[in-house]
Amino acid sequence: MEKEQPFENLFGQVIVKKRLNFYLEAFEATSLCPFLAFIGAKGLGKTEFARQFAHQLHNTDGSRRPFLELNCSTIKNVEQFFEQIFIPLIMDNELTILFDEAHELPKDLTNAFLTVFNTEKVTTKELHWRDGVYPFDFKKQTFMFATTESDKIFPPLKDRLTTIDFEDYSNEDLAKIFAAQCEDIDFSETALRELAKTSRGNARSCVMRGRDVGLYCARKGEKIFSSLDLEPFFDQLGVLPFGLTATEMQLLKILRRDGQCSLQMLAAKTGLSRSAIQRDHELYLMRKNLLAIDGKRNITNEGVHLVEEHHKREQATMDAYLAKLDAEDAHRWAEEDKLVDKS
Repeated sequence: MEKEQPFENLFGQVIVKKRLNFYLEAFEATSLCPFLAFIGAKGLGKTEFARQFAHQLHNTDGSRRPFLELNCSTIKNVEQFFEQIFIPLIMDNELTILFDEAHELPKDLTNAFLTVFNTEKVTTKELHWRDGVYPFDFKKQTFMFATTESDKIFPPLKDRLTTIDFEDYSNEDLAKIFAAQCEDIDFSETALRELAKTSRGNARSCVMRGRDVGLYCARKGEKIFSSLDLEPFFDQLGVLPFGLTATEMQLLKILRRDGQCSLQMLAAKTGLSRSAIQRDHELYLMRKNLLAIDGKRNITNEGVHLVEEHHKREQATMDAYLAKLDAEDAHRWAEEDKLVDKS
């Protein structure tokens, strides 16, 4: 039986795959794995790669090692962690643990981890807390972390972790994800390429857009999606260029209309918090070269062109709608005139 290849069902992230395969091979030889930190924006596959990595780890008896996934936002303090998680689930057991949303780790637990996760060449550590002694055996237990906000992880803890950085997916990889997600739909190459451009460089958006494509094809009654379907699909679902959100288009329109703005002014004009603008929108606009920040926020030439083209499309849609209304009104008036003549 041919040996299962790790991550073969996952697209892209070539460097991530190489590094994780290296650590898998090292684990087979040593039963040890560094403390891995999966770092990257939302939707880049951090959690799925961590799950599949854990799936490849085996215990000393050859059995597959159990996997425990913890969302750090549910851990309130160090006491809860040891009493409800570590003692009943981790201590003395062979398993792999993933701390997802690691930037949400409570401060007191982070401080406790500093004495455990370090660069010393030892395979066991003991954590003394209150009246108890808690053993960590790194040949039995593999600890991993994942986060979208690595800057919020306490720096001394972050320094003890081996970072695995995730990059945006290329349009080619996103097209492959689309095709795999909608394997029963026949796509044209142009359609796949244009759909990929709206997926914001991440697999999660791609999967969600793929579901919409499936619904669109079911609605029209055929499993074919060609370049001719792009305009009605984008129009019906309000898909904007580059997959921009309505809020991001609003930000660009404000900057096009009013010129450069401070972050505080943009927050006042949109009703959004400054942190929401920075975290959820500005980074993507900058990656697409639509926004520049030099003290204040400025729209780029590419951003101006995008807003103007979007305005033209909106105007054309409105003109077509008004023309349809005029035609319907003219028809209704004609019918009313006929009734008047008959009377």
